[in-house]
Amino acid sequence: MTTSRIAVVGPLLPYRGGISQYNTLLARAFAEQGEDVLFVSYARQYPQWLYPGDGDIDRSVADQREPGALYIVDSINPLTWRKAVKEIERNGVRLAVLHWWTWFWAPYIISTRWMLKRRGIRVAMICHNLADHDAKGIKAAISRYVIGLGDCYLVHSREHAEALAAAHPDKPVEMHPIPAYGHYPEAKGTLPKRGRIELLFFGFIRPYKGLDKLLEAVKLLDDPEVFLTVVGEHWGDSSELAKEYADHPNVSLRFEYVNDAEAAEYFARADYVVLPYVGSTPSAVVALAYNYDVPVIASRVGGLEDVVIDGETGHLVAPGDPAALADVIRSASRDDAHDLSAGVEKYKSTHGWDAIVGRLQTLADS
Repeated sequence: MTTSRIAVVGPLLPYRGGISQYNTLLARAFAEQGEDVLFVSYARQYPQWLYPGDGDIDRSVADQREPGALYIVDSINPLTWRKAVKEIERNGVRLAVLHWWTWFWAPYIISTRWMLKRRGIRVAMICHNLADHDAKGIKAAISRYVIGLGDCYLVHSREHAEALAAAHPDKPVEMHPIPAYGHYPEAKGTLPKRGRIELLFFGFIRPYKGLDKLLEAVKLLDDPEVFLTVVGEHWGDSSELAKEYADHPNVSLRFEYVNDAEAAEYFARADYVVLPYVGSTPSAVVALAYNYDVPVIASRVGGLEDVVIDGETGHLVAPGDPAALADVIRSASRDDAHDLSAGVEKYKSTHGWDAIVGRLQTLADS
């Protein structure tokens, strides 16, 4: 039997999404440091009815499994939850790390926390969100309750760290921004730049991400030298947008998931990645943009302010204000983006995955 001081439970590749990519890079960072950490992933993450789009498996890496990880947890089978806890106990774990990002996992977290507590195993929670985006009423209350079950926390924004410290002053809280997502492949340069500036909006499309504000800003600009590409699954009805922009010469909408190789080409072409979020959240898209040394234009909200350094790695703008966003884009240039890329490289040199490993090790010792 091996002995692991820490166990991390959460999605790993081949599951799609930022949490899976985050957890996979975390597993690799622990492996690089030579620490024996048990990673427990899912046999099934979501039932199909709950996950809009083309399922939650990245077909380009469908057969990939992280070495040494256990793919056990079925989100709707409590017997597998018990099996995972037994594996954690069998490995002599002192601190179990659970990812929290959506209310769907509340029954699993509550049950697992109770089983771990009975075995004397502490629980750390990596809180990617403190509540679902736009959550109100019962969903927000569920999030508060579940988060309160943690013994300690790792978060990725000062706003979240301050909120948890206020709500749970007796529990340790560690904060570090999400590092660059360095597992993506190099681009081949298949997409040439166009006009004076290329903008990219990337990732799952949900109301809080403010795509409508960006599209309105582009309309206000009315600049034939500004090109916008939107890439990502739309978690809603995209038919009207698709129809409206079907023949637009400067706006391209691709409402579907793209694999890593395709994503690389879009980021390599972009002068700026634009995150016009209207709600507060850390963002894995920033981490992906920084991997390709692409600066970011983002709303001045929550976790984005911790990773987009105004004038150094990108530009910040007031949220929900298409006119202000249009002004920033109007004043931006390809030369400006090139200069900001140097700031992105500098930022990455001091914000790596080794820092996240260190934060979790600190919580294990707390």
